[in-house]
Amino acid sequence: MTAANGAARPCRFCGTVRGPRVPGKAGPICLDCVRAGLRVVRDGADRETPGGDVLAAVTSPLAAVCEFCGRRERRTFLGLRRPLLRVTCAQRDAVICVDCLDHAGDVLNLALRH
Repeated sequence: MTAANGAARPCRFCGTVRGPRVPGKAGPICLDCVRAGLRVVRDGADRETPGGDVLAAVTSPLAAVCEFCGRRERRTFLGLRRPLLRVTCAQRDAVICVDCLDHAGDVLNLALRH
């Protein structure tokens, strides 16, 4: 996976086309939205994207699945199911889970180092 998803593809969460982005099935996510999403997961407070939309924590365990990995729950080692923390941008109908946010942050960190 690279940290670019085509120069013309806008970020799925804010609509901007600047800077590096990590590809997703429905569209990429940019560095600023990854940072904002990780902050939402950390403290639960809503954050504004560079495009003026709002990122918020998903509160219902049965809400939409992550559009990057297709999951809404995590299975533990013993097979138990736990809700997976997710962030949504309701204005753009976009959802990403904490695992994909972490992975996107790792990919962008590696890309920005080179």
